[in-house]
Amino acid sequence: MKRSKYVQLSLAASVAMAISGCGPSEKTYEIHKKYNFQSVQQCADEKLPVDICSDAYMKAMTQHRSIAPVYDNKADCDADFVADWCQQDSAGKFIPKLGGFELNADGEVTQSEVDAAKSKLPASEASAVGDSGFSGSSLLMGMLVGNMLSGNRSSYYSEPVYRYRDDRGSYSNSTLSQRVSSGSTFNKSNQARYGSSNYADTVSRSKSATVSSATSRGGFGSQASARSGWGGSGKSSGGSSS
Repeated sequence: MKRSKYVQLSLAASVAMAISGCGPSEKTYEIHKKYNFQSVQQCADEKLPVDICSDAYMKAMTQHRSIAPVYDNKADCDADFVADWCQQDSAGKFIPKLGGFELNADGEVTQSEVDAAKSKLPASEASAVGDSGFSGSSLLMGMLVGNMLSGNRSSYYSEPVYRYRDDRGSYSNSTLSQRVSSGSTFNKSNQARYGSSNYADTVSRSKSATVSSATSRGGFGSQASARSGWGGSGKSSGGSSS
């Protein structure tokens, strides 16, 4: 008799566990965020983890030393970037100064994380965000991206950023890969003049190698798209949104 009761209780517990496991999964949101920082402090001010900011800066600096275009004279360097922006190295060549770093973060957060982050917002900003809105609050986005990066549930990578003047004469900051994509060739650089291929190929290969090697270590991932807010509508875990 005791054995029969024990079996019945075990079966009841198994059924309860099976039912709870079939319940709806928590709603999640994909985040695709691109930041452009001039310093590690500026990155930390956006509520991103300091260690992530420092790591992103150091990786951008390493890449800068590897792929920054080198020129025989200052005039050619200034022409591709900004007047008086280039500096002379120990070999007497000219290279553009590092203007900062771009950090791309790609991952997802759960509804409970969104609600928890909203609860920490100042009252004035919380009311502006509303019950379901996400865009327009850099503080909320920074908190969510920061939690996402700290929780190792995301991918990110960084690139060096440089100052230059666009076709309209305005000053802008951009990565070399973005400028190559828009048509810049840096054909007066020593890499383009004396290398086995043009400088655009050098930049593309370097970027691909950086992302691929980082992905193999599990800490980085593919390029995230540039968006000012959320990457779309909510989804259930395992799905996608855009």
